[in-house]
Amino acid sequence: MKFRAKVIVKLKNTVKDSRGEAVSAVLKRMGLENNANTRIGKFFELEITGCDREEADKKLENICSEVLINPVVEMYEILSFEETV
Repeated sequence: MKFRAKVIVKLKNTVKDSRGEAVSAVLKRMGLENNANTRIGKFFELEITGCDREEADKKLENICSEVLINPVVEMYEILSFEETV
């Protein structure tokens, strides 16, 4: 079985996001948004295989925690996880 996962990785809320602060400053300087609290992240779309959903889900969790993030400063959120045709 094949599954498609969409995952976002971003800095933990306790970690300063200097790139996000730079974007917020530009938005304010351009007059587009005075109170932007911008955080920068990474988006991943993955195709995962497994005998069943449970196996694929475990595989996805392992990929996220062992490969996609630095657990000291980053966190991840699985936005969607669906079986593909």
